[in-house]
Amino acid sequence: MKEKILTLSVIIFISICGICMAFSKYYENRDFEQYSVALKDYKAKEYKSAYRSFGKVTLFSSIKTPALFRQARSAELLGDYKGAKKNYSLLLFLYPQSELYAVTDYNLAMLLYNMEDSSAKKHFKNIIKYYPNTDYALASEYYLASLDLKSAEKTKSYKKRSKLKHNAITRFVRYVEIAPDGRFAQNSIDKIIKSGIVTSCEDNLIIADSYYKRGLYQKASEYYSHTLIKNSWAKYAKNEFKKCSIQYGKLLTEKGLQNYSYFVEHQDMYDAIDEYVKTSDTPLNTVNYLANKYPNSKGADYFLFLKAQNTNNDSKYKIYAELFDRYPNSDFSAEALYNTFLDNIFKKQYDKAILLGQKHIAHFKTSDTSASVLFWMGKIYEKKHNYPLARSYYKRVISKYPDSYYSYRAYSKLNNGQELFIDKTVKLKPVIFPCEDKKEREMATKLIELGDYDFIEELYKNNKFVESWTAYKQGKIVHSVILAQDAMKKLNPKPKFNDVRWRLVYPLNYYSYVDKYKGEQDPLMIMSIMREESHFNHEIVSPAGAIGLMQLMPPTANEIASTYGLGVCLTNPKNNIQLGSLYYSKMKKSLWNKDAYAIMAYNGGWFSVVNWTKRLNYDDLDEFIEKIPYPETQMYVKKVLRSFWNYSNIYS
Repeated sequence: MKEKILTLSVIIFISICGICMAFSKYYENRDFEQYSVALKDYKAKEYKSAYRSFGKVTLFSSIKTPALFRQARSAELLGDYKGAKKNYSLLLFLYPQSELYAVTDYNLAMLLYNMEDSSAKKHFKNIIKYYPNTDYALASEYYLASLDLKSAEKTKSYKKRSKLKHNAITRFVRYVEIAPDGRFAQNSIDKIIKSGIVTSCEDNLIIADSYYKRGLYQKASEYYSHTLIKNSWAKYAKNEFKKCSIQYGKLLTEKGLQNYSYFVEHQDMYDAIDEYVKTSDTPLNTVNYLANKYPNSKGADYFLFLKAQNTNNDSKYKIYAELFDRYPNSDFSAEALYNTFLDNIFKKQYDKAILLGQKHIAHFKTSDTSASVLFWMGKIYEKKHNYPLARSYYKRVISKYPDSYYSYRAYSKLNNGQELFIDKTVKLKPVIFPCEDKKEREMATKLIELGDYDFIEELYKNNKFVESWTAYKQGKIVHSVILAQDAMKKLNPKPKFNDVRWRLVYPLNYYSYVDKYKGEQDPLMIMSIMREESHFNHEIVSPAGAIGLMQLMPPTANEIASTYGLGVCLTNPKNNIQLGSLYYSKMKKSLWNKDAYAIMAYNGGWFSVVNWTKRLNYDDLDEFIEKIPYPETQMYVKKVLRSFWNYSNIYS
């Protein structure tokens, strides 16, 4: 009897759960329908009906928070400020942990600001305090300054009025300094001028920088001319070069290098020197002129660096060695030491190279050349038959710089020359919302399905990976890849390759065509070439005339098409990938069936590669790549192989 009762209880419990799930699914589907209807009305500016429909989304729905937010916006756009205030306040009260909190508090603050409600100030201050690194905090600075200025105009007390004005100007200047090309930059400048307060030289420099940043060079000149030249000469000179006042730009640069080089930021000085050198048809002669005339300026190390950069023969290595010896703490000493290190390897002076490599590893732990030095240290010890130490360096490359070209080469060395993984199966993985929180992911995915892109962009405006994902969902593939790539560069250490953010940096766009036309080639190699050539822009045309996804020149495309009896429409993704894959296959077959040489030929031309193999003195492929005389081709090979390595780690 007890067993029957227990069984019946289990059945009843399961039935109740099933009924609850059914109801939950019913209401969730109903909520989606309501939100979809409301969103259409909202986009059609039918805010009354949108307000009602958003309000019908049930309280426990996964999209209740965006529905409340949209409802508040609908009320605000209808002029129903009390209704908007009620909805914003309700959202803040019910969902204090929501990702919507900052944007909601900002919208409420703006609403109160427009209502001339004094409590707006409290909300703006809270945003600055609790969300200091957001665009909302930056905009709050502007509005707080505006409120102080309004209060000053109404205050009779001279002392209080002066204090409020001073606070306002300080905030406006801070806004312009942080966001020189921001939305409120010009408004802030206008209000600073209108206040009647005389700006300092420091403030004039900030305002001038804002005009420069926005390409308003004539206005920038007016403010740079009211700054202390010792602090502004480099920026002032850059501005003059930009507005084609070449002679005055040169005068400012030379005066600055002679008297004030230690008063400006390094990068500003380098930029001014670069602009000066660009005005010459003989860059090396111009660099030598500046170096000889101003040997004691803070830019003396940069002159040596530019000399090395503009020297095409082996004497450049002597210049790099001199640069490191004379300026071991320079901004360019890491690259100078690296080049000296490589030069000793090429000359087979391995013991000396080891000492230089160890010095580089000790002093430059995060430089652009660090991965390369670790890799070449492994190569040196391999040449010296110290295989355990060689392997330890290769492993360090992969551990510290997992997404680099040198990790790809280190993997090959650790696996007896094997180019990549044995299992070449490509595992197709979707591009999904790049946040770990399941509720966030669910909400964002549903909103995208409903077409509410604007809301996601507003909600995650400080998250470049989410911005990239939203762009991807809208079909803005090029923009998506660039956003994700820039965001990934800033992450240190890098996430593991199973992190979904990598799929935004290296998406499998057009993979069905790649897989269909790959022939004997690895499809991920074709993907890598396409990514680096065009970032998946099928309509792009280069200055040289290369067209489409794989950047084919029309004569090359016509030749391939004629050989295989194909048509030519290079802006058509399918046709471009087919012709590009055939061309790559041709290059590879004619160059010892090696991907690295085929990649070089794809960028630098078949004849160039053959000529380099005959002319250059090298021991192996790694040395050959480092000696490619075309910097663009050398960088291209490394970028493509890096992409291939990363694609393989993500999808194989």
